[in-house]
Amino acid sequence: MSAGNSGSLSGDQLKTDSETSTDDVSNLEEIGKSSRSNGSALEKGEIFDLLKNSRRRSIIQYLRANDGYAELNEVAEHIAADENDITVRELSSDQRKRVYIGLYQCHLPKMDSLGVVEYDKNRGTIELQDSVSQLLAYMDPVDDDESGSSDPDRRWLTPAIAATVVALVGLGTLGIGALSAVPAAAWTVLCVVGILAIIGVQYLN
Repeated sequence: MSAGNSGSLSGDQLKTDSETSTDDVSNLEEIGKSSRSNGSALEKGEIFDLLKNSRRRSIIQYLRANDGYAELNEVAEHIAADENDITVRELSSDQRKRVYIGLYQCHLPKMDSLGVVEYDKNRGTIELQDSVSQLLAYMDPVDDDESGSSDPDRRWLTPAIAATVVALVGLGTLGIGALSAVPAAAWTVLCVVGILAIIGVQYLN
């Protein structure tokens, strides 16, 4: 399922109210269900339901940043610190516990049942599965190479402007052709314009 066909999630679809209470217990029916196999197809509604919660998005982002594998304690601490805008060392036991319970009881079982992660409760380990690729199209911005392809590469303009100014001033100084009739003040203006143009190009880049 590509981003081009379905677009990105809207603000309303991703809207949350901190997802620390009601959503943590609203999907308890998922617990105990057999997990889908790795790479199983997800329906659009399931994708939106997974990604509407910031904690589930954070789990995916954290796992991706850590080679697809992490322990529950690490993920819970990371999310708790992010939600409270503090460092992991500054977290209180209650702050850790609230997030840990939410992940343990609700979010990870749900993600495991849909085949997005493999969650081992006994070991407290989480591993991304291939099915997560269906969610990434809605999470990731356009790749840098793709986003940059629409903007012209202006790096060549700086040397081109400099070479043009030098060539014109040089020909005028040597008195070649009609350029010999150009007054000195005009060459000064040309040089200033060239410098400003180079600065402008550098700013755009």
